[in-house]
Amino acid sequence: MKKILLINPPVSIDLNKTAFIPLPLLVLGTCLKKIREKGFDFSYEVVDIDFMLKQGFFFDNKSFYQQSGDFILKKKPDILLFTVHGLNHIIVLKLSERIKNERPSCVIVVGGIAPTLKANEAMKRCANIDIIVKGEGEPVLKHLIPAALNHKNFSNVPSIVYRKDGQVFENPRCYLSKDEPIPSPNYSLVRIKDYIIHNKTNPYIHPGFVLIESGRGCPNHCLFCAPAKIWEGNVRYRPVSEIIKEMKFLAEKGGNFSFFTQDNLEESFLRIFSETLIKERVNISWGCYSRLDRLSDNMAGLLSKAGCRLIFTGFETPNRSTQKIIRKVINPLVAFEKLQSFNANGIQLIGSFIAGFSHETEEELECTMRFAIECATGLKNEQLNQFITKTAQDKLPQKSTNICVIHPLSYMPGTDLFEKESENLHITKYSIHPDCYGSFLFSYNEFKNDRSCLGGNPYLSHLSEDKIRYYCSILRLFNFLNSRPYYFALLFLMLKKSPLALIKNMVTYLGEEFVLTAKIEKFEAKSRDYVNKHLEFIPKWTVKKGQ
Repeated sequence: MKKILLINPPVSIDLNKTAFIPLPLLVLGTCLKKIREKGFDFSYEVVDIDFMLKQGFFFDNKSFYQQSGDFILKKKPDILLFTVHGLNHIIVLKLSERIKNERPSCVIVVGGIAPTLKANEAMKRCANIDIIVKGEGEPVLKHLIPAALNHKNFSNVPSIVYRKDGQVFENPRCYLSKDEPIPSPNYSLVRIKDYIIHNKTNPYIHPGFVLIESGRGCPNHCLFCAPAKIWEGNVRYRPVSEIIKEMKFLAEKGGNFSFFTQDNLEESFLRIFSETLIKERVNISWGCYSRLDRLSDNMAGLLSKAGCRLIFTGFETPNRSTQKIIRKVINPLVAFEKLQSFNANGIQLIGSFIAGFSHETEEELECTMRFAIECATGLKNEQLNQFITKTAQDKLPQKSTNICVIHPLSYMPGTDLFEKESENLHITKYSIHPDCYGSFLFSYNEFKNDRSCLGGNPYLSHLSEDKIRYYCSILRLFNFLNSRPYYFALLFLMLKKSPLALIKNMVTYLGEEFVLTAKIEKFEAKSRDYVNKHLEFIPKWTVKKGQ
């Protein structure tokens, strides 16, 4: 009997040890079950290497590839289905090389957002990958698996790029038809209880945090965004009744905070969904991605009543000239008022910001920082200053009202931004991505030769080397300080410096190379030393998971 393995490579290391159930692979598992029911003889299972790493079965060091490769090869797979997410394409490449060397007949298939966007080029550069699936896997597997099991003629399999006799061929992409439902995940392929138990000691923002697919697609066309590019503006939702059924199922298992993975939930869906939750008296907390500027003023109350407690939203930048360039124009004053309204209704925001644009001035960077601090506290600058001056240090809130992080501008192969800047991009020694610090798997040495186009390289930038050092050191310190924004604001008020000037002083105090390379624990400890020199009361200043 032929064997198929659905493999989830590591997606994060130190900062976030939460292990999320690999939803995309469970959905593909539902498709494989249907294929078997049609008479095809094969076995299949999920191998969650990410979870195994976080459990301590594997380690983030040189032993990882030997041990994880041994584990996969012992199962004698005939087909491997890898999902690429975040930084883990580099792990897929290295495992594929070993598996092909020792089991050349094994068909290696890769899918995900990143592989979709540059599938043809990635196939030409990735010699050990046999097939790249473009877009949704469900309409592909029913053709791909029979072909892989039998004749290995892939010419009629839609939405794939494949290699034959040394040449690369690309078949037209297809989508699920409008009347074809998005399959539900096959949860029998994993032990849900194991994830819930593990995450009790490694929670992500809320205990019981589990992911649910509400639908697919995004109506926006932001220049830097990979999902926006892959879906081409199309949006599809699963039936509300089906989503609620899955929420209840996971809540019974201990996963009592549902977070929807879809990139941007629209108001029309959120309104119907919330009204249904209220009507059916579903008492399960949940969160989602959504554009705050696209939600009506009266949505905060409705969402809160329906159990919404968290919204991830992209503010990106308050600077209008840059907003126009990235095709995402947001009125910061209006967005901030909505943020306050959502906070007043018990809904926390995760605000994502971007810095490091070409020709960005220090004044614009300062503006982004101040806006991110305001959003983290839910208070305008004047209100924040008044609050701090009237409050004793030991009475200041140690937690932020909202989680606000500034990311450096990054480049996902295939996005409009990547294509626009492709001639100026180069691999640097430094990365601001939190999982890169102190990691073996996600270190510069692993990525320094990566031009695969199979995923985003966290060391890829358009900036000159001196600008890279500047932004990576500045933003790492900003995100650490803004995890305790009230104390951050107190510091720059006491020292009579702007946020940016304060951080520059910290870079000098800590040493730029240290800030750029230190492991998380050492970085936080030494950063606290700087804070200790100026504050009478020292909060427990450690960046929490999700911050």
